[in-house]
Amino acid sequence: MPLVITYSERLERQRIKDTLEKLTWYDEFGYCPRFPNDINPRVDNLEKIFLALKNEYKEEDYQRSADEIIKKFSEIENSFFENLQEVCGKRIRRRFKIMLTKYGVGGSYSVPNKIIYNLGMKSSSVYTILHEIVHLIIEPYIQKYQVGQNEKERIVDLILTSAPIELFGYKMQKRGENHSEFIDPLFKEFFRYPLDIFFKKFTELKDKKQIC
Repeated sequence: MPLVITYSERLERQRIKDTLEKLTWYDEFGYCPRFPNDINPRVDNLEKIFLALKNEYKEEDYQRSADEIIKKFSEIENSFFENLQEVCGKRIRRRFKIMLTKYGVGGSYSVPNKIIYNLGMKSSSVYTILHEIVHLIIEPYIQKYQVGQNEKERIVDLILTSAPIELFGYKMQKRGENHSEFIDPLFKEFFRYPLDIFFKKFTELKDKKQIC
């Protein structure tokens, strides 16, 4: 199984601390991170926040979600990785560590293979995990070519809605006016192995538009 799922109250405390440190960044990009019930992260101290966490932490909620994720992902994993490799044109990592949480934003990742999934998300857990896996696959190029946040999210959505991955039913995320649609024709024409071709073209076009 390519997914190793973890959760604990200790991990949730660290998740909350990490989220608090990024509050300004979340505000800038329109994210609304979750905290324990009746907590105001801009007023309440860590002691109060951790007490609220302790009072509402129920391990059975996490285990139930872990079982559901493993079941759903096992049904598509082989086809997904084969199709993702076809789209990206390169061998890709197939083993990922998933941390379950009820706090912070919906989904996030850290290289080389860590994904955080928020149980409070309305969208399918599998779709969120697929989204974060693609982030991890292209992150070296994102860093190398200094791709901005909105453009990065657009590229991930384009990968997941392109044939043959589109067969899994992933829907393009709605992000309001972020001016990243200029990537679409560029993606259609140049996104193939080696991926540097696409990202070089993206950088050239970005510089012309003077965005990011």
